[in-house]
Amino acid sequence: AVVSTQSTGAVEEDCPKLKIKALGLLRNVLCDTGEVDSIMMSHGAEVLSTLVPLLSPTYDSTEEEQEQVLCVFINIAAGALSRDLLMTREDLLQSLLNFLSNNNTQLQIAATTCITQLVKREERSDACQAKLRQMGHFKQLQLLLSARPEVSDRAKIALQYF
Repeated sequence: AVVSTQSTGAVEEDCPKLKIKALGLLRNVLCDTGEVDSIMMSHGAEVLSTLVPLLSPTYDSTEEEQEQVLCVFINIAAGALSRDLLMTREDLLQSLLNFLSNNNTQLQIAATTCITQLVKREERSDACQAKLRQMGHFKQLQLLLSARPEVSDRAKIALQYF
């Protein structure tokens, strides 16, 4: 928990290398599927309020920082309760949609993988799928089927869960 609080504080620093290291640390802390929900239930609001703005086009994040943030969200989406928490953040879901049409392949892959994590769970996945479909994620994923193979392969996997 202390690591989580310290990591989110470091993410807000204005040093790109420190941000990347802090995001990597946070991603590693949140890689244990069994612990994700516990951590996010106690620190989720702080984590989300720190990380979601880094994905905004109005925030001055590098693409490397944005990719790391998306990787953190991939890990968070592995928890059932944490996934539900992510699904309440319209700004995050809109950012995922925007990254699907980004020119950076790594950002497209990370966004697609995050969407897959959000929709692949059996419990309550219908609501997730319906919400993302309504927002345009399904259509954007379909457009990615004609993208580079590394992107289209991920899009195919995500689409299997819709």
